[in-house]
Amino acid sequence: MTRDIPHLHIVVAACCVAVAGYALFSVYAVVWLRDATMTGDIIGTWKSFAVAAFTFWLGSSSGGKANANPADPQNVNVVNPPEAPVQTEKARP
Repeated sequence: MTRDIPHLHIVVAACCVAVAGYALFSVYAVVWLRDATMTGDIIGTWKSFAVAAFTFWLGSSSGGKANANPADPQNVNVVNPPEAPVQTEKARP
């Protein structure tokens, strides 16, 4: 089974373009416009980007440590296993 993400290079390129565009807009708004309200909003957005990046990193690094080994189940109790099915009234002789 393959776990490739389709069109990953397009997704990464679009994200890079979006962050670069917002960075250019941030420089324009903070350096040239010098509007206090817009500067506060831009700083808040960059802080949100940082929190999102950290959360993504934490989640993806934790997800890689999950036990995905089907040979090692964790306390599974099969009620009606295929090798010993429960007999019904009709199946009894």
